[in-house]
Amino acid sequence: MKMTVKTPNLFLVATLFATLATAPALAQETPSLTGAWKGSSDFIGKQSGFMTGDVTITITEQQGRSFRAKVSYPSEKGEFSEDLIGTVTPDGKGVFLVDDDGVHLGTLAGDTLDVCYLETGDDAMAACSRLTRQP
Repeated sequence: MKMTVKTPNLFLVATLFATLATAPALAQETPSLTGAWKGSSDFIGKQSGFMTGDVTITITEQQGRSFRAKVSYPSEKGEFSEDLIGTVTPDGKGVFLVDDDGVHLGTLAGDTLDVCYLETGDDAMAACSRLTRQP
């Protein structure tokens, strides 16, 4: 009986090695965002004009990258708040939130969340805020 030894496919070995070598770089841990984030915002509304005021986003529940939150900010009628839902990008740097009529686009860097809000229609609005995690 003659035995033969097969040599491994070099392409397969190289692919497996590359996959294993990059696995830690691909696996990002999702940051916990739960808690209050506060800062100030400059914004303009189609009807309300220019405004500046304090903004708070409070993240009340998070499961994996998805979360529930509430945003509070000034309006021409006083303090206003609304519910949000959001997600964190797989790399842990992008934060996207949505409410009933607009979208928040953000970037997370440690305890700083830069977030901009866009709303269209008759009540169009554009706003940006730099928020910091509260202790």
